[in-house]
Amino acid sequence: MVIWAAAPARSRSQDVKPPGDAEVFLDLSKVQLGPVTSAEEKDRFLYTVQLEKSRMTRHMLEIVYENAFQLYQAGDFKGARELTKKILDIDPNWTRASMLYSAATTLQGSRRPGAAENRFMDDRFQEGMVLYRNGQLAQAEAKWKQALELSPYNLKVRYWLHRVRHELAGLHFERGERAWRQHRLSDALDQWYSALVLDPRYPRLVAVISQAEADHRKEVANHRLQEALSLYGEGKIPEALSRLDAVLAQTPGNPRVERLMGELRHEMADQHLDQGRRYYAQRRYAQAISEFKVAVKYGYDPGTADALIAQVLETKVREKDEAAAAAASRKKRQEQKAKKESEKAKKEEELKKKELEPAKPAPAVPVEISTGPAVITPEAKRLSQQHYFAGIIAFQKGDYQEARRQWTIAKQFDPSNSDAQAGLERIDRIYSEGGP
Repeated sequence: MVIWAAAPARSRSQDVKPPGDAEVFLDLSKVQLGPVTSAEEKDRFLYTVQLEKSRMTRHMLEIVYENAFQLYQAGDFKGARELTKKILDIDPNWTRASMLYSAATTLQGSRRPGAAENRFMDDRFQEGMVLYRNGQLAQAEAKWKQALELSPYNLKVRYWLHRVRHELAGLHFERGERAWRQHRLSDALDQWYSALVLDPRYPRLVAVISQAEADHRKEVANHRLQEALSLYGEGKIPEALSRLDAVLAQTPGNPRVERLMGELRHEMADQHLDQGRRYYAQRRYAQAISEFKVAVKYGYDPGTADALIAQVLETKVREKDEAAAAAASRKKRQEQKAKKESEKAKKEEELKKKELEPAKPAPAVPVEISTGPAVITPEAKRLSQQHYFAGIIAFQKGDYQEARRQWTIAKQFDPSNSDAQAGLERIDRIYSEGGP
């Protein structure tokens, strides 16, 4: 921006374009800013910033040079000289700016600019001829190229520039042939492409480049094929497949490579299928499905894979239902067990309460007085037996008073109850022997 501000404003150079702000500002998307935590990251960041600054500076200088060249063509030699001076202050090794500065300096203030320009061009041409006669073809080509840039319609410069480029192309062509004979295909292609840039119409150049490119592709493909085979031997099948893909990119339709790729893909599919079945056996259903899908990517039949996946999903749902049913059954059994225990505890509690309650007097049974023997009803016999058993329980607990009372009641209901009579006699013996 400072350099552009120094340029004088002239009506003849209104079409001169200033460097846009969008071009000058740093493109932060290329810097990849992030946390700089180590010395290596700091150096890499600073190096990236330096590269971006250099690119930005070069772009700005290119725009300034275009402006200076437009001023030169418009005859504003002073303006062109000032701008190129600014360029050379920043980059003294810029040969095009140096040539333009020399031309603008020579022509500035000249009363006959056309004649002065011709003399200047002739001097540059002669400098190129000296270099050419000394065998310095590349330097001569550069000198005439700069001169032609300042004077595009100079026929003499155009002729010799074309001639020296043709000769340089010939040198590169011969170097390429030597490299070719030594089986250095990359070097040969470098030389021949250099020749193509200098003289696109050089004889046989396009043909040899096409042949070399084909051979180079085969050489690269064979090298990558060997790498793929080596990786396959190490058991690194995915890496081997990646190399084979690169081989097919170099030599499409190679039957040997396609056959090998088919075998490797089939092997990879089998590996993922086996792994999926292992996951299935371990009930790791999500991993099993993932492995079956990867097998399809390696060429396994999609329909068969879908059937396997459906089987996995069906098993997963069935096991889920079975687990839910088992949980429900387990819950029901627990509830039934809890209910039974609760009922049992309730019965035991009621039984304890009954044992602690005082004995109720037996209901009075009316005795009919008759002249004949007393008739004992079945109900009386049942009540007699009931009180007999109550007396036994009291006797076993050591409560002899209660036992006597119960057996006495039993005798009242059924005088013929010999068991109750025997119990009463036993209690009498206990008391007569000094018992409780």
